[in-house]
Amino acid sequence: MKPQTVVKSFVSHHYGNLLSSAPPIFDEKTRIWIAEIKSDYPIVLQDDREPERKIVRFMSVHRIGRIIFDENLKFREKESTTREECTKVVESLLTMWRDRAEKIVVQASADYLIRISEFRHFFTPIEEVVDYLLEHDAIYDEELMQHRSIGKQTKTSKYLNLLEGLDLIRRIDDGYENADLWLFLREKCEENGEFDEDKFKRAILSEVIRKRYSALREVFEISRLQPTIHINNCIYKPSLEAEHLIYLTENSIVKNYKELYGRINPLTVTHILRNLRTVHAIDRRENYWSGTDELLSTMVSIKNEMPELAPPLTSH
Repeated sequence: MKPQTVVKSFVSHHYGNLLSSAPPIFDEKTRIWIAEIKSDYPIVLQDDREPERKIVRFMSVHRIGRIIFDENLKFREKESTTREECTKVVESLLTMWRDRAEKIVVQASADYLIRISEFRHFFTPIEEVVDYLLEHDAIYDEELMQHRSIGKQTKTSKYLNLLEGLDLIRRIDDGYENADLWLFLREKCEENGEFDEDKFKRAILSEVIRKRYSALREVFEISRLQPTIHINNCIYKPSLEAEHLIYLTENSIVKNYKELYGRINPLTVTHILRNLRTVHAIDRRENYWSGTDELLSTMVSIKNEMPELAPPLTSH
């Protein structure tokens, strides 16, 4: 029997039908057959307008593990990845995909999210810096730290590092001045000699959210903003997987939220949904909520440019 047939049959019987194997490769030096374990993991989606119809998409994941046979095609258990280890890898990949989808949704939606008052309020320290630099040529360390508690000084320093990393401001002696991206965004916010200050501030904050979301989540502990981001992801993630708009009831959104993130108060969900709709980040038709065609198109483009999800192959 051909090695590929033996390996394929073994994986199906001993690892389950959600896992499969790549064609085995024979290592002449060690005299063993090695095959990569992979999966085309099914994702079942449902559009609430058609509750009886299931939409199935597959997420291809590679390098889940490896399976080893000797040259006589006898299974070598100790050197092979166990079924339990494979299951853990698949679970971690699903979590990675959730986080990647969230990042894509944030990146595409940043211009809209920043129009929500709760979001805007969180970035007051950045707006203070922006306002000062709109009035003065530079902002100096003494001015930045004067009459602030140690905690606020530390937070301010983190925000300054973030803005500097985005090339919005640059370091000078004892302070900061505006940098190239600042000048570029300001020029974009001027029309017929008129400067739209609020549009400019939104543009800066959008850059911060779009390009530094991971830092905001990990360094700045944006717990107050996360429910809005998570609700937005619960709406767009199924559409991103289907690559067309999926329509959901509020109950389905709550169910998605519970599966992805945990429990959430229904009053909070309604409030966030209405906020997102007000700024045109999502849409509503009767009792069904969905993303927008424009934003989903942007998200799908971002997704398709990203590398395929795969964990590193662990050594044995």
